[in-house]
Amino acid sequence: MTVRAIQLDFLQPTGRPSRLGPMLLLVGAIAVVAAMGYQNHLGREVTARDARLTALRGIASRSLHAISGADSDAPETRDQIKKANAVLQLMNVPWGELFAAIESAEDGTVALLAMQPDPRSRSVLIGGQARSLPAVFAYMERLERTNRLRDVVIVNHELKSKEPGQPIAFTLSGAWREER
Repeated sequence: MTVRAIQLDFLQPTGRPSRLGPMLLLVGAIAVVAAMGYQNHLGREVTARDARLTALRGIASRSLHAISGADSDAPETRDQIKKANAVLQLMNVPWGELFAAIESAEDGTVALLAMQPDPRSRSVLIGGQARSLPAVFAYMERLERTNRLRDVVIVNHELKSKEPGQPIAFTLSGAWREER
């Protein structure tokens, strides 16, 4: 018994050519073009939003100047100017930076209850409760280290002996710095 040699022809196609391959290639090319167009659109949108954010930050960091009136203004007008200037002073408070500095000094031993800025004296009163008086002192040191507040002092403190855990209620005062 002799074995016959097998003749293989790898160059000859074995059947009808399929249309699926070119169609998948076309669909893939269309998907790539669509994805690139969408990416371009998103890039323009991000650029526009960045420009808007930069403009808003510029507006937010701008300080508003007080309104001045004339001596000949009516008393009602002078009262309105005083009220407007009080609002402008509050708007010029660096709220975000104050909140960030006060929150960054937190460590879980102090609970903040109130924050009252005084734009005229550029100071802030901070009210809260702590587990102990050393925790209040440590919080004061952390506030000073934020470089946003200076001259932090205790205005008053009180031991809440009737409350569970006997916390210390305190009020701190500090002046804020405009520039770091």
